[in-house]
This record gives sequence, structure tokens and C-alpha cells, in this order.
Amino acid sequence: MAKSQTKSPAADLVARAYNVKDAREQQALYKDWAETYDQTMIDGLQYSSPRKCAALYASYQSDKQALVLDIGCGTGLAGAELAKLGYKSIDGLDLSQDMLDVAAKRNLYGCLFTGDLLQPLEISTGAYGGAICTGTFTHAHVGAECLDEVVRILKPGAVLAFTVHRDAHEALGFSEKLTALVRDRCLEQAVHRRDTYYDNTDDLEGHYYVYLKV
Repeated sequence: MAKSQTKSPAADLVARAYNVKDAREQQALYKDWAETYDQTMIDGLQYSSPRKCAALYASYQSDKQALVLDIGCGTGLAGAELAKLGYKSIDGLDLSQDMLDVAAKRNLYGCLFTGDLLQPLEISTGAYGGAICTGTFTHAHVGAECLDEVVRILKPGAVLAFTVHRDAHEALGFSEKLTALVRDRCLEQAVHRRDTYYDNTDDLEGHYYVYLKV
């Protein structure tokens, strides 16, 4: 989280997000937060992870028409960054209908739908030419077991760009699971780097990844 000498309402909301314990708490949080989320994260905390993750995706996906799924899209911050980079076909998935309602106002998603990453998704195998996910793999939100389903919905050669918070990287099994997916030739790693989530801090709390579906 961005450093601040005086804890702000924005920081309080981020702290609450980092401490949710289950899907019910998460949905309650985002119901309260949906309408002011962008103001909190962009204006208040200088949240830069969606921009950075979209740029990484663009470095490996040259096809601007390829259908991309914004996983855990929230209010559409990552989708907006993809649109700025020229991507034309973007769908969004999130657990919170309240966040999706805000994302819909951007008028950039072809389809927006609710879904729980810990359950089978109602998406055809190999449906997407790419996926992006930023801010979802963090703390108690969702563990690495969801990656099997994410990989399933990608077509061969698809680009997957995402972030994992350092507190979830080992604790929720992401490091181990990603190693297994590469070993089993499901994914090929293109990028792994540490970077900040916010422009006003030097805290490298994020693992940034790009993989290619084998």
C-alpha cells in the first residue's frame, strides 16, 4: 500500500480490501466502494498497476482484435488501459455486480459477467486470445488453484498478463502452481519482475507476470 504519514479514507478502504476473509466480505466491501473506487485508487493513491500490466500484455499481444478477458475487472481500470492501447475486443469478469455496473459505464466491454474464480467458469475452453488480471491475486481474495480454470479458457498462443501481491505469492500457492504449469507445459513464462502498485511509493509489493499458453 502507498505510504502516508496520515492514514486517509482511501488507505482505510485498501486496508479493508487486504483483510477480507471470504467472498461474502469481498462483495460487501465492493458494494460500499464501487462508486468511489476510481477516485480512491487513481486520484487518492496513484494506483498504476493496471497501466503497467496492460503495457506488459501489449508487449506480447500484437493482435489488437484478439478477444481478451479482464479477470477481476472491477470498475474497468485495466480494460480502460487496454482500450487506450488499441485493443478492440474486451470482456470483463468480476465477483461483484456493483463493480461491473460501474465498469459498464465505460462503454468499452463487449460482455460483462459475474463469476467466482474458485468455481468452474461458464466459458468455453479456448475462448480467449488473451487475459489480464491485476489486483485480484492478493491476500485472501483467491488462491492459485484458480489458475487451472484461467488456463483452460485460453487458446494456444494466448497471452496472460497478471499481478500477484507478495503476501499471496507463496502463502496462496502462486509460486508453486506457476512452476507446475510451466513444468507440465501448460504455460511458458515470458516475464517475471517485481514492481510497485502505486506511483507514490517505492515498495515493490507486486510480482508482475506474462505467460504464453502452450
